[in-house]
Amino acid sequence: MTIDQQLAAAEARLTELQHRLVEHASDADERGRIYDQICTIRREIDRLARLQPTA
Repeated sequence: MTIDQQLAAAEARLTELQHRLVEHASDADERGRIYDQICTIRREIDRLARLQPTA
């Protein structure tokens, strides 16, 4: 998988998690778990973005 493909997949996972966060807004425990996953995905996106060559 190329860096671009990995980045696109990570961004799709982030979007999915953001939707789940809204769906579970009233459940503090689930919201915390989802937020942790969002932070992990954001770090992965940052890492992949740094690996991407600049044009």
